[in-house]
Amino acid sequence: RTPTMALTCNLPRSRSRSSRSRRSHHSLPALTIAGCFVGSGVMLLVAMLAYGRAEQGGMVLAQTLGATRAMGVNSMNAARLETIIRKPGSLRNRLRGSSPVNYISGKGRVANCNAQTAAPNDFPELKNDLLLRAARGEETEQVPVWIHRQAGRYLPEFLSIAEANGYMKCFNTPEIAADLTVQPIERYGMDAAILFSDILVLLPVMGIEWKFTAGVEPYAVNAISTPEDVERTLPNVDDVDIREKLGYVLESVGITRRKLDGRAPLIGFSGAPWTLLTYTMHGQESNGRDNSLEFISKYPEAAEKILQTAKKLVVKYLIAKVESGAQMLQVFDSWAGILSEEDFKKYSLPYLLEIATEVKSGLRAKGIEPVPMTVFPRGCGHSLAAFETSDYDCVSLDENVDPAEARKQLPSKTLQGNFQGKFIYDDEATIRKEASEMVGRFGTQRYIANFGYAVEKQHSPEKIGVFVDEIRKSSRK
Repeated sequence: RTPTMALTCNLPRSRSRSSRSRRSHHSLPALTIAGCFVGSGVMLLVAMLAYGRAEQGGMVLAQTLGATRAMGVNSMNAARLETIIRKPGSLRNRLRGSSPVNYISGKGRVANCNAQTAAPNDFPELKNDLLLRAARGEETEQVPVWIHRQAGRYLPEFLSIAEANGYMKCFNTPEIAADLTVQPIERYGMDAAILFSDILVLLPVMGIEWKFTAGVEPYAVNAISTPEDVERTLPNVDDVDIREKLGYVLESVGITRRKLDGRAPLIGFSGAPWTLLTYTMHGQESNGRDNSLEFISKYPEAAEKILQTAKKLVVKYLIAKVESGAQMLQVFDSWAGILSEEDFKKYSLPYLLEIATEVKSGLRAKGIEPVPMTVFPRGCGHSLAAFETSDYDCVSLDENVDPAEARKQLPSKTLQGNFQGKFIYDDEATIRKEASEMVGRFGTQRYIANFGYAVEKQHSPEKIGVFVDEIRKSSRK
């Protein structure tokens, strides 16, 4: 129902007459959108892409996808166009060159990319890369700092938006989610933004309907309790289109990158398979942590099917987040600590390790440079050494882990953590003392300051500011 439109991407002409003659049968890359029909949720896009230099081809894709939004095509259909462009053989979309795309720096547009995964890369240039350098083990002039759940209810500006809109609307509306994500950057100048979302957004993709009400723990309407529930509920992962199911989250990634304007890198995250499993079993009147422990004892094979399904979906989800603009990733295994050491090594650890390997290999296969990845196996200090040979760049530590011991077990990894949130309730002098001593225990290199868990809604915004300020003062060279 949109009028037929034609867009031609004007690109730099070749400087060499000879090179023009060699490419005369290709002409300049141009993509024409012959038809765009939006209405019943189905968009038909007929397009033709001529071959050209890799960097020009990347610009075509970037400009085309940007143009769809300029025309008023909604975000979901723009995402479908992106999928069409990427799909092998669906268009003449093979570009010459196969160097990885760098979605981290935000410099310029897509260049030297595999067209199957080319995405808009017109984000503002990253001005503060402190977090990314620390994550990669590069030298830093001070310790980067951010906090789990930093976009949260302790901030009055957060509450004013959340209470006016309701939490589910905040999660599901990309513009609102982006605004909430940026708030801690504007207030504190944090060295990272973490997308305002929830680990539970994957539950509906797994076939689980969940409800969330402020002040009440989220619960599954159709909680899993038997192997028959598993067979009836879980999807065939190969049939799942993450961009279709979670397009609103992926759209918020791009919007947030632009709102950040390069002030800090954006972290995308997911819950880990084990933690997701516990929520599939968390009913309105039953506790998912207790239920999950009973389930793995009674039905280990069914449990492993849930975990394998969750792992595959997490991998798809995290790759899509990087394609959409995330510059770092974190996997939260928030409830790993309820497992015994033996059960952790069976029901959590293997899946965590596979996620990092498969996400990075999946990105490389798409011609995308892998971003740094962090794992947070909360409550599992007994098994930190298992991550030393993993594909994670960083390991986040809970408040019960001794930094010196963690350094011994993870000599090649960047460590993150592990301030005790209880000190935020103390006076300013105590907060500064504890923060400074924490930096002393970790050292200033290969370290990212954070909490051992997360900000609580009762925490004072002003005292959070004291913590951030002291980290910078005590670690600055």
